[in-house]
Amino acid sequence: MKTYADLEVNHFYLIIEKKDEAIELVQPLFATNECILLEQYDDLELNFWRKKSDAIFELVEELTEEQVTEYDELFEEDDEEED
Repeated sequence: MKTYADLEVNHFYLIIEKKDEAIELVQPLFATNECILLEQYDDLELNFWRKKSDAIFELVEELTEEQVTEYDELFEEDDEEED
């Protein structure tokens, strides 16, 4: 089973944190010896800490840089429309 220690800072991951939960897009921002600070991308961006030893139910995939760029472009268009 994967843990948060398997995630690399500044990479983007699709994960299922616990059984029967939805897929989440997260990016580790900072790591200490025992913990990791993550940013979750949803309707609102949310930052939260997890212990590196905490289990991840499923690490669905790591996004490529190209996929991250495409994702960002999707929401840049929405932001422009709101302005």
